[in-house]
Formats: sequence, C-alpha cells, structure tokens
Amino acid sequence: MPVLDPALAGSDQSLSAAYVDAVLPDLLCHYGLSREDILARAGIEEERFSRPEQLLPLVDVLRLFLVIMQASGDTGLGFEIGRRVRPRSYQVLGYVILASRDLGQAIDRLIRFESLSGKLGETRIDHGDGVVRLQWLCPLSGEPARYLVEAAITGWVAFIRPLLPERLAPQAVCFRHAPPADITRYQQYFAAPVQFDADFDGVVLDAELLNAPLNTADPGLAGMMEREARELLAEFDVNTNLASAVRAAIYRQLAGGEPSLESVAQALGLTARVLSKRLTAQSLRFPEMLDSLRKTLAELYLQDESLSLTEIALLLGFAESSSFSRAFRRWRGVSPNQYRRC
Repeated sequence: MPVLDPALAGSDQSLSAAYVDAVLPDLLCHYGLSREDILARAGIEEERFSRPEQLLPLVDVLRLFLVIMQASGDTGLGFEIGRRVRPRSYQVLGYVILASRDLGQAIDRLIRFESLSGKLGETRIDHGDGVVRLQWLCPLSGEPARYLVEAAITGWVAFIRPLLPERLAPQAVCFRHAPPADITRYQQYFAAPVQFDADFDGVVLDAELLNAPLNTADPGLAGMMEREARELLAEFDVNTNLASAVRAAIYRQLAGGEPSLESVAQALGLTARVLSKRLTAQSLRFPEMLDSLRKTLAELYLQDESLSLTEIALLLGFAESSSFSRAFRRWRGVSPNQYRRC
C-alpha cells in the first residue's frame, strides 16, 4: 500500500463527509467489507459522519481509500467510488446542478460551487474547435492521486448522464496516469474511448452537448438552490479556512514541542480568546484538533521504519516517548510497537 506523506496532515485540502458517507454503503457492500472494521483500520470515528457539513481532511480521506484498496485488492477503487456518485453525494451542490436548465449551466454551477463538496481539486472548462474539454486539476501526484482523479471524473459521468434526455456519451475520457492491467470495465461504463497516459484528466465533449436540456430542470428550484449555495459558500469559506489554518499551524509547531492555543492564535494573528470563540462557533475545540492531528501523524510516522519511537514522539511534540506511548494506547488500544507489527 502506498505510504502517505505526513505533510498532507497540515494541508488545507478536504472532502465533504457527506460525499464519503453517501458512497460508502454501496462501495463496501460491493467489496463485501465491514464499515465498522474499515473505519477502525483507517482511524476514522463514525461520529465524524454525523454532521453532513463536516469536512474530512485530505489525509484522512486518502487513508480511508487506501485501507479499502488494501482490503479489496482493487486498484480501480477510484473508478468504483465515482460510479456510485448520486446527487445526494454533493448535497446542495448536487441539487443546484440537478435543477439546471441544460448541461452548460450545470457545468458552470459545478465550477462556481464545487468547493461546497470540499477543497480538493479544481474543475476547468476549455472551449476548442467544436469541442469542450472539461478537466480536473488534482493537487497531488503519484499513486494516491490516481484514486482521487478517477473518483472525480467517473463521478461527473455517473451524476450527469442520467439527467440527459438520452444516454449521450463523451467523445473521450482521459486520465494522465498509466492504464490498469484490464480496462474493460472503464470502456463498458463510459461507452466512449478511454485514454490513459493522456495530457490531462477529464472528458472531451461535443460543444453542442452543452445545450442539451436536463430532464430534471426546474427554474424555480434552481433559483432557490443557487441562493442557498451562494450563502453556504460565503459561510463555508470562512469556516473552512479557519479550521484548515489551525490544523496547518499545529502541524508546523509540533516538532518544537506541544502547541498551545495561545501559540497557534498568535501565529494566526488572533488572541487566544478570539480563536477559542471562533472554534466553538463551529463546534470545534483546540485540544481535540491537536489530539486528532497527532493521532493521524502518529499512524503515518509508524509506517516509516527508519523512525524510532523517540523520534516520532518528538515530531509529535511529546516531551518523552512514554507520553507518546500512553497517548497512542488511548487512540488505538495497542502500543506503537504492536501497531507497527500489524
């Protein structure tokens, strides 16, 4: 299984918990896997899905995907995730797209409001000679990016195709990564040429397809949902930026010792009182954010056999390895060495 870069724990990239929760049941059923077991192995608590508006940090999303891939043995996991996407997977974003007049308007709204489903990649549209190129820019490279890219692009097709008056197919579906050993399921699902080792990640569409009306078009609902999407986006940007900034500040300070609310607030140009108040307004608490980030990083560092437990303890801001060991037993119910041997 690919080893994730611990620096991802300090990134501001994230994915909607509602998206993950919407695709998990059918995905795990497909592979014959237990939700409880998979979440436990990924170190993700079930209660994190209890608030649909909550965002999962990218590092947690990737760990979950990689645990499922390891358990299933399916390197096409991203494709299988994407084909299970439905409007409810995207919540408000999904419904504002659903009510759009035509495909062109749907794509425009996807681009404007996509951060409602998380701050991950970026969708762009390029117009050419009779065709449009809808591409997704992934912030990562290497093996983990493969799953995100396939999930995003397959998700577009899974979402939009049933909304069109007939089963219209893209001219091509393109992935920059190398092809899997067998591409049959990709060809069958997309009903279009599938290009791997391409120069972009996305789909090529006939330009006239942008005028195709959606079966679910509803001008009244569209206006209402767009207003709600704009309001949510304004609130979402403020809330997401704060949580991400706090995580990033904690990550940067850990190697110098245990970060405090005061030191993180100072790094963000705030007083400790103001930061605490803003976090409380989002149902967040600084000690829990610190504990969660340490737990995530500990599991990533333990995959690196070159790091001793003492070194890991220092990287996590613990004064001594015994404090780290006690904390890890509380998180995982086993010692760091036992976890490493699993």
